[in-house]
Amino acid sequence: MESQPLFNDLIGVMTVIIMIPVFFLWLERTTRWKVFDFMPAIIWIFITPIFLSNLNVIPRSSEIYTTFRSFAVPLFIVLMLLDINIRQAMKVAWRGAAVMVLGAFGIVAGAVISFFLFRSGLPEGTWMGYGALAGSWIGGTGNLAAVADSLNTPGEMVGMVVLVDNLVYVFYFPLILTCKRWAKPFNRFSQVPPEAEAHFNEAAQQVEKKTHEVHFRDALTLLGWGFAALAAATALSFVFPELPPVFTQRTWAILLVTTIGIGLSATKLRDVPGTEPLSMTFVYIYMTMMGAQADLRSLGGAQWFIIAGFICIAVHFVFIVGGARLFRIDVSMAAVASVAAVGGAASAPVAAGFHREELVPVSIMLALIGYALGNYLGVATAYLCHLLV
Repeated sequence: MESQPLFNDLIGVMTVIIMIPVFFLWLERTTRWKVFDFMPAIIWIFITPIFLSNLNVIPRSSEIYTTFRSFAVPLFIVLMLLDINIRQAMKVAWRGAAVMVLGAFGIVAGAVISFFLFRSGLPEGTWMGYGALAGSWIGGTGNLAAVADSLNTPGEMVGMVVLVDNLVYVFYFPLILTCKRWAKPFNRFSQVPPEAEAHFNEAAQQVEKKTHEVHFRDALTLLGWGFAALAAATALSFVFPELPPVFTQRTWAILLVTTIGIGLSATKLRDVPGTEPLSMTFVYIYMTMMGAQADLRSLGGAQWFIIAGFICIAVHFVFIVGGARLFRIDVSMAAVASVAAVGGAASAPVAAGFHREELVPVSIMLALIGYALGNYLGVATAYLCHLLV
């Protein structure tokens, strides 16, 4: 008879699950060890519960995980999307936004191409992993979790996605920073108008900034509207026909809550502070739970997935360069558009600050647009890859 995990009750399991991200985020912030430059906290947060559940310290399956996932995923989707200001982004940097969107479609194309090339060597059900990977690169960790949840992606497959996501990005991000040296030849190639930079710098100064001071009434307001959006999306999801294994009722609910979140971002709710800390709290706890549900015995075929990931990002790069030429943007804006599509809101300001300081607020806006696109295009990627099975 199989022995019970060391922590099997609600309080014990949740204590371990929550303290894992608390510990690694604290360790990364206080020590600033170089190892976190190559393996950021999110990797350790995902890997640690895999070992703990496989060593029978915490359970691999639990009602706690199912219950938390049922409300946390839709909630953090709505909270993340409330920060979007599409109108302002289009006004200030519509060319960069257009290239960023084109780059997002490049990720979808790259995923489908690489899946077609390596599908014979990939584990069964990898099409779900490709959907989660596309969601992560187009949006961020929240989109990875949302797409994986909507497709009911196994925990071990999510583990492969996290590995590929971070490993490929370790090589790609330095390239994006280095491309600053190519400014003159790149700008000649993309035919940037001489007056474009001055006009952009003036417009970027007018970008609104949100306050970081959060009151308890703000948290209550955000959670209340988040649950209202979840209730509406769940009710509406039953109207749409199920087309398994991709378009299930759960998938429709995630896509609908994404749409509702974008709609709410056009209201006064966008001005309520606290969206980022609340959403990322749910994201990190959920990713820890996903790690706990992974089975180490099923982690096979990762080498092909990694190679496929590099091909995917290469296709994205081609789309970005082509988009820069089409919309006539300089190398700095092209770099920020790419990082906004691949690295999300965490990395985009870093790349923007390295290239041009005035691009920082714009980079965040572009990354938030990626949040909006990530769920739609992640599910679309999974569907296209499934057609090739």
